[in-house]
Amino acid sequence: MISKDEKTLQAQATFSLIYVIQKGKLKKDGTAPILARITINGKMSHVSTKLSVLPERWLPKEYKTVGITKADKELNETLEQFKDSFRRKYYDTVYKGEVLDANKLKYDTMSLDNERCMTIMDLCNRFINEYEPLLQTQGYGKEAFFRYKVLRDRISRFLHEEFHVADLPLTSINREFLDKLYMWFRTVNKLNNNTTVKTLHRFSSIYKMARNNGWVIGDPFKMQNLHLDKVDRGYLTTEQLDVLYNKEFASERLSKVRDLFLFSCYTGLCYMDLKNLTYDELITWSDGNLWISTKRTKTKVPVNVRLLDIPLKLIEKYKGQGKGNKVFPMPSNQKTNEYLKEISAVCGFPKELTFHMARHTFATTVTLGNGVPIESVSKMLGHTNIHTTQIYARITDQKVNHDMEKLSEIINGQHPEPTQPSVEAQNAAESMLGLKRWAGAAGLSIQR
Repeated sequence: MISKDEKTLQAQATFSLIYVIQKGKLKKDGTAPILARITINGKMSHVSTKLSVLPERWLPKEYKTVGITKADKELNETLEQFKDSFRRKYYDTVYKGEVLDANKLKYDTMSLDNERCMTIMDLCNRFINEYEPLLQTQGYGKEAFFRYKVLRDRISRFLHEEFHVADLPLTSINREFLDKLYMWFRTVNKLNNNTTVKTLHRFSSIYKMARNNGWVIGDPFKMQNLHLDKVDRGYLTTEQLDVLYNKEFASERLSKVRDLFLFSCYTGLCYMDLKNLTYDELITWSDGNLWISTKRTKTKVPVNVRLLDIPLKLIEKYKGQGKGNKVFPMPSNQKTNEYLKEISAVCGFPKELTFHMARHTFATTVTLGNGVPIESVSKMLGHTNIHTTQIYARITDQKVNHDMEKLSEIINGQHPEPTQPSVEAQNAAESMLGLKRWAGAAGLSIQR
């Protein structure tokens, strides 16, 4: 929306920005590059938008696509953001009383002639450097910080292997660049689709820093059609939990990891939350019950979970064995995963055990399977969005059977079965029916 002052300035000068496509420079996919044509007081300059479109979907008189498909709408939105950036820079320069022509506006806005011209690796490093202090001051998660550092290293490898360079300008990031990066993650890094999509979303968060500071224009990430695949998240049934609880292990290390896994199954804590759990976070509430009152290591979201009998017994069992004020003696994550594989094999489970599975078991079998509302489960898992909980949770056959048993108790018996007529009544009815048929044939009428 243009302000009143901007309209006044617009009336005093001739500034325009329109889009044209280069039909003579079609790409391999048949799309034509889109150029922005800047005109100030009759002087013209062109700048590449790094975008392209199929010529048949372009409306030359309206300077946009037909706007029917999702891709069309996203492209039009990006073009509008592109134009807004030039418009803001133009009015800002006019307000300052500076002399401005089309070429200078182009260079100033695209950051080609000043220190704001940043590269991909410069942006990644700046993002990480500004993120790190927040670990202490704002309590940001260390796991997320670690993932951003891994992403930076992977992007550096990608630039070396795909483009044979150490770095590229931010303007190099377009749909083609991101599609290549997606395939590189899938083929070279051997990442599955969901991990790749989440990694690119993380890269998009870094890129947002550049957009917010005006170092780039538009959002090429919106041009990608990425989706998460549905995943069959494993969980243990009630019967499998019983098997695990009652299993005798010859090794103390396996028994310990089994206990830690069970604690997670009955509290929903992930590995890091359990590792960091201290006695200060075990609080007796006004209801007289002991609760875990903590914050998730990953997101710093508050979590409150009442301790049931099994986790209470495990806390008592390992009392004083944790380091310092820690509740449990936790092996490393790598060792824990190794031992869980052994436990799975010993118990004969069809899937390998992981702490993610323990968390899913808490959501599915322990809570939702026993009638705990999903809103309560979401709070105990530390989710800020209930849709995340719906991904974890599923309705088991056992839960369906339990619910149908309740329904049968309510419905069955409400309507008594119809009484059967006696033999004498049936014979009398049959006799009357025969008499009526005889009378009808004789032209007579019988009334009861």
